[in-house]
This record gives sequence, structure tokens and C-alpha cells, in this order.
Amino acid sequence: MTEIILITGQDCPLCQEAREKLNSLNLYDLTLLEKDVYATREIHNKYWDKIPVLLKEDRDLCWPFNSEEIKEFILS
Repeated sequence: MTEIILITGQDCPLCQEAREKLNSLNLYDLTLLEKDVYATREIHNKYWDKIPVLLKEDRDLCWPFNSEEIKEFILS
């Protein structure tokens, strides 16, 4: 099972759009965790101006991204 983290912000319309894109893909072998950009200082310092951001292992995919880019990111 693949674990993906979605870094989001409160009241972030782009984050909602990213959630919708992820949900529309119907990827069954995926665990999606959400973390607020303020969860840790490290996350905030690195991603505060890039949310939404997808994290997988030691890689990230910063906004803007489309469904094809999400699939590629998850499957690679």
C-alpha cells in the first residue's frame, strides 16, 4: 500500500481542488494522510508558500498539478 501525505492549509481552495483530484482518481491501494502546513515548523518553513503539496517518501509534488501528474507521482 502506498502512503501519500497531502500538505494543506485551513480554508485553502487550492487544497480542496487537490483533494477532489485525488478522490476522482479512485486509487484503491493508497493511504492518504493530511497534514496542516502548520503541523511542524519544518513543514511550514518548507511548504508554506507551495500548498497544496503531495509527499511520498523523500519526494514532493507542489501545486499546480493535474490528475496525470498525480498518477505519475504516486506510481513512480
